[in-house]
Amino acid sequence: MVPEGWEQNTLKAVLDRIIDYRGQSVPKAKTGIPLITARNVRKGYLDFSNAEFIDENQFDSWMTRGNPRKGDILFTTEAPLGNACRFPDNGTYAVGQRTVTLRCGENLDSEFLLYSLLSEKGQQSIEIRSSGSTAKGIKSSELKKVKFTYPKSVPEQKKIAKILQTWDRAIANTEKLIDASKQQNKALMQQLLTGKKRFAGFEGEWGKVELRECVTFLNGTRKPIKQEERAKIQGDIPYYGATGIIDYVENYIFDDELILLGEDGENILSRALPHVFVIQGKAWVNNHAHVMKALPGIDTNYLCMYLENLDYRRFNSGSAQPKINKAICEKIPVQIPTLPEQKKISDSLKCAEKKISSQMAKLKKLKQEKKALMQQLLTGKRRVKIDD
Repeated sequence: MVPEGWEQNTLKAVLDRIIDYRGQSVPKAKTGIPLITARNVRKGYLDFSNAEFIDENQFDSWMTRGNPRKGDILFTTEAPLGNACRFPDNGTYAVGQRTVTLRCGENLDSEFLLYSLLSEKGQQSIEIRSSGSTAKGIKSSELKKVKFTYPKSVPEQKKIAKILQTWDRAIANTEKLIDASKQQNKALMQQLLTGKKRFAGFEGEWGKVELRECVTFLNGTRKPIKQEERAKIQGDIPYYGATGIIDYVENYIFDDELILLGEDGENILSRALPHVFVIQGKAWVNNHAHVMKALPGIDTNYLCMYLENLDYRRFNSGSAQPKINKAICEKIPVQIPTLPEQKKISDSLKCAEKKISSQMAKLKKLKQEKKALMQQLLTGKRRVKIDD
């Protein structure tokens, strides 16, 4: 049901123009005017980490269908489908490759449109009009047919968008804090785990040993279970692989505080996920992670952090598939201070990690609250008061 004072319409009815550059090959260059493609358009922002350009001399001939301007919305029609963001307020940009420009008519606020497109209901409406099995896409003719609901009052549209922008700013500020904390923590780890920075009261040279002098390897106890077999023994015991928990089973083969170090896989090179981590209590581990028990005089958390801070490309013994075999793993060099200093270092770094975890929890809550607010505001279930 459409709320009082709202109406439902198609994008074609409320847009002044759709500028579509699909179907043409973009004349790219190494330098020149920045090019915006579907690779750059995210949900609510532009990402130029993969920068591409168009030659300045070819810009005018390429942009004959129309130049985007401030207030326009960029929308991805495929790979990925449904991302949208604002066109930059300043600067000159070319647009192409799976991206169209949406220009609102006088009865529709562009910020309200942006939030509507990115809302759960908006994404569902786009999905319904899409086609394709492997890679979903939407034709310009179908995009025009997408329906959405909006207030007839443009001031009400603007007020709703302004409220959601407040949440976006809070989310962006929290993300910046998290990034800053991660950088600070990384720098602190590099200083503390190399002995470049020492706590007061600790002196003397650190010991230099091989990993096998710090742990007992328990690789002989680990045991892989095929996915179809795990499906028959589901439980609440974590089943670990090279980068963490991959399933839960009903039995366990370990019940201790242990260190796992990924034995193989692409993560050895990319480090997109934790490569070394501590597990505690009952667990099952497959044969893709080295299993280690710290010896007396070695703090488990210190050793884990030290190992996680290393670059494992130099220990890679695989060719097609990255791998760190046990023989190489045993000889990984480790710097070891006294046990009290190990504990002091690990406690300090855990404190920094807790701060980041707290910020991450706050960010998650903000995103959940914004999502709930969008569902209410963009459907008219919750109305806003317009200032006179």
